[in-house]
Amino acid sequence: MTRWVKQPFPGMALAVLGAMLVGGVFSRPWHPLSLLMAAGVVVLAAAIQRTMARHLADDVVDGGDHLLVRSGGIEEKVMLRDVASIRRGFGHNPERLILTLRLPGRLGDTIAFIPKGIRWFPYVEHPLAYELMTRARLLRLQP
Repeated sequence: MTRWVKQPFPGMALAVLGAMLVGGVFSRPWHPLSLLMAAGVVVLAAAIQRTMARHLADDVVDGGDHLLVRSGGIEEKVMLRDVASIRRGFGHNPERLILTLRLPGRLGDTIAFIPKGIRWFPYVEHPLAYELMTRARLLRLQP
């Protein structure tokens, strides 16, 4: 899901805004203020999208006792026993899970990603967050 949010969706949204901008240029009568407003909306949308998606991991693969995380050309194996907490990013659509690590790795001390699937009732704990946290606690208890 993260690849969709970071690459094709922003491109399509900016293409639509760009088409609106071009349509505004060729409309008659031509108003310079509308052209400036449309260009401002395109720039603002690109900045918001970049801010909202740049911290997301590109790919997270569950390996049982670890997660294989890829982000920006860096690949890191995160052991579940090293995960301190898992929370969901409140107010984001699509929903995000944020892992807080006990010790920072090459990707930092937090890893955010968008889990697969769509949830229709996002006001309760995410089942994947519950499952990962349960497995992390069990792995910390093992010698």
